[in-house]
Amino acid sequence: MNLDEFRAQFPIAGRRSYLYNGALTPTADAVRRQLDRWVHDWELDPISRYDGFEPELDGLRRAFARLVGATADEIAVTDNTSRASNLVVSCLRRRPGSNVVIDDTTYPSAAYPWHAMTGHELRRVQAGTTPDPVDAIASQVDSETVAVCISHVSPETGFRHQLAPLAAVAHEHGAVLVVDAAQTTGVVPIDVVAEGVDALVTTAMKWLLGPPGIGFAYVSRTLLADAPVQQIGYMGVDLEMSEGWPLTEMPPLRNDGRRLEVGLPALIGLSPARAGIDLLEQVGIQVVHDRVSELVGYAIEGLLERSVRVRTPVDARRRAGVIAIEDDAAVDLAAHLRAHKVDIGGYPWGVARIDPHAFNNEDDIAALLDAYDGYRRIG
Repeated sequence: MNLDEFRAQFPIAGRRSYLYNGALTPTADAVRRQLDRWVHDWELDPISRYDGFEPELDGLRRAFARLVGATADEIAVTDNTSRASNLVVSCLRRRPGSNVVIDDTTYPSAAYPWHAMTGHELRRVQAGTTPDPVDAIASQVDSETVAVCISHVSPETGFRHQLAPLAAVAHEHGAVLVVDAAQTTGVVPIDVVAEGVDALVTTAMKWLLGPPGIGFAYVSRTLLADAPVQQIGYMGVDLEMSEGWPLTEMPPLRNDGRRLEVGLPALIGLSPARAGIDLLEQVGIQVVHDRVSELVGYAIEGLLERSVRVRTPVDARRRAGVIAIEDDAAVDLAAHLRAHKVDIGGYPWGVARIDPHAFNNEDDIAALLDAYDGYRRIG
């Protein structure tokens, strides 16, 4: 599938310049067909969907595993990134050590579980604004560090970490690397084994083209082997190793990523989420990445020409699909652009977000810049 064919999958393309894909990507035809089919079956033959969810769930695990270079038995399907972060921290909370190193990219939902489940010190580093982020983080890692916990791309600045050097720093001290990849899975090639990532969390509804209600947790097989379980339901136990449903004692846990799955996932989202990943695979993640990098570069160049305060690095190696800009009236800016059929994110703390995906094109960026010029004239 080429990029023109990919763009044709999105009914919104050509109608609006939708540039907020790091929040919620619009549905593609292939994804919507799976959603429509599920609703049709739910209406007329619900048992077929209830009895058939396990093969769908297994297929989704395999598809996501391929995307990040893992194996399906290292994947748990969750309902969102925050749930996945909680599950990962529950796996790591008994590891020896007393501190966790985070930085200015780390999303709150990645940091808060450490506060809630452990008594570890959280050492916060200003890595994303330093010349050498790896060195800045390394300066706070020691023999008592349990984990280095970062967001692959910061939603507030668009800064992107290089994972392999961070993994090397963590592993040198016996720590693990935990990555919130909500802003990179689907738009940046990731190989968790080659890059040394020990745990990774993300969601389907952003760059993966899927629906809300589906998230993913990757936990390496090594960590899973000894992972304690804090939340448990029937999905996480191995009933093949037990007789019936024992209630007065704990049955054996599954020995793979399924041990982290508590109950039924959002069944309605399984096949659409798989369709989104399949669509990305048909285009190719490297092709998606290269196209997004081009569009981001084009947008940043145009914004800088207009003296916009751009937080996102110009260097393509330090960014992905998120462009963060500063504007005191960011909410008004987003509202003005939306009225002119250009969709971005605007936050009341003076930051706006522009997140092009590979289905976008130069016309969408031109529409953004034209609408921005109109906003400035009014202001």
